[in-house]
Amino acid sequence: MNTCSCRSFAHRRCLKQEPLSSRLASSLFRSYYECKGIPCSALRHLASMALQGAHLKVAAEVWVPWVMLKESPDGTGLHASGILVDLMKILASRLNFTYSVLRPVDGEWGRFLPNGSATGMIGMNQRQEVDMALGPFSVTYDRSKVVDYARTIHIDSFGIFLPRPRLEKDLAGFTKPFAWQVWVVLGAAIALSMGLSILFNWVGRGWILSRAGEYIADPIWVIKSLLVETIVSMPEMLTGRVLLGAWLVSALIVQSAYQGVLTSMLAVPWVTVPVDSLEDLVSQTRIPYSFESGTHLHNMFQKAESGLFKIVNENGFQVVSLFEERERMKEQRFALICDFFSMKKVMSDDFSKTAKCNYYIAKEPIWINSLSFTFPKKSHVLPLINKWLVRLLESGMVNRWIHEYSFNATACLLPPGKENGITTKVLTMEDLSGIFLILVTGLAMATVVFALEKLIEMLYVS
Repeated sequence: MNTCSCRSFAHRRCLKQEPLSSRLASSLFRSYYECKGIPCSALRHLASMALQGAHLKVAAEVWVPWVMLKESPDGTGLHASGILVDLMKILASRLNFTYSVLRPVDGEWGRFLPNGSATGMIGMNQRQEVDMALGPFSVTYDRSKVVDYARTIHIDSFGIFLPRPRLEKDLAGFTKPFAWQVWVVLGAAIALSMGLSILFNWVGRGWILSRAGEYIADPIWVIKSLLVETIVSMPEMLTGRVLLGAWLVSALIVQSAYQGVLTSMLAVPWVTVPVDSLEDLVSQTRIPYSFESGTHLHNMFQKAESGLFKIVNENGFQVVSLFEERERMKEQRFALICDFFSMKKVMSDDFSKTAKCNYYIAKEPIWINSLSFTFPKKSHVLPLINKWLVRLLESGMVNRWIHEYSFNATACLLPPGKENGITTKVLTMEDLSGIFLILVTGLAMATVVFALEKLIEMLYVS
């Protein structure tokens, strides 16, 4: 049996194998100095039992689904649940301790004030009012000055969460295959060609029309070539043939491009996504945006002296959490900056309830960071927690819980408009309303013109 005798190699090896709390270490050192000798297996057993009978004060605040808190029915305290609470139950059973949950008075995770003190749960750690805080907390340099972090529990991205963009009905949808610049140039080309045709006919009245017939170039050829109409009388002069040939080739390309793009737009509609990055968010004015108060993101925005973060801090508004604002987001159509896991959790719950995708996650993340527990500086609890935390994380248990809370968000992670897969689009009256509006307008104008012509004829005859 390997024995940890006083100042022996086995003694040093045992100390290296097991992280010890300060309280346990002091008692063990006394044993070593008395040269009683302790087997390594017994040392490990003592280390695992180091917190036996201890009661820890644990700071926590609601972050669904990491931590969920409710007042106990009997009014004796808080009832806690969630991923981190399940994790704490395992740690408590392995390390033989009990714990009670305390909420920060201000409800914040932790921001730094000008005097160097911290708010929220980070402040409770800094003042050593608690033995640890669940969080989970973003690992940052500023916070590491006043607290110690446990092993990383999860690595997550932070980004923009907004109501899902929908396919909007557009009366001018049939003009969308071309940009407005193309329509302007096309209209100018039609006007120029018709003007040239009139000019050619006017200039050549005396010396060409006797050989060319009625026209050198008929202005209506331009419209007929675009609308694929039959041109009965071909031009006799080379000038008219060149003009008509140029328009026939150009019209073929324009028609093919327009028909192809319009067909694809009608069959597979493209949903315009207004925000896919932080730059998109601050440059638009249609969608208000917010961020969670008391978090590290809040601290980052507040400290920014220039750039996009400063604009977000000045123009955005603060909310308590995504979970509390999830329904209001859909109704009032505003965006919220938060972590991806919370977004997927809200998406999953909403899809399970409504069978619809009502939210969208912007493509570009703003920030990526590790999340973990926090402890007061030089905490004797931290080494023991870390030992079992590593084992639990390596078992994949936390990743399994994360998947179970957000598995139903998969369908809503597809781009807007693709949630139901690729299906054949059945065109409705709303899809073609712009075209029918033009047709009705034309019929109304024709009726008015007919009435005017009839009136003029009656006046002329009388």
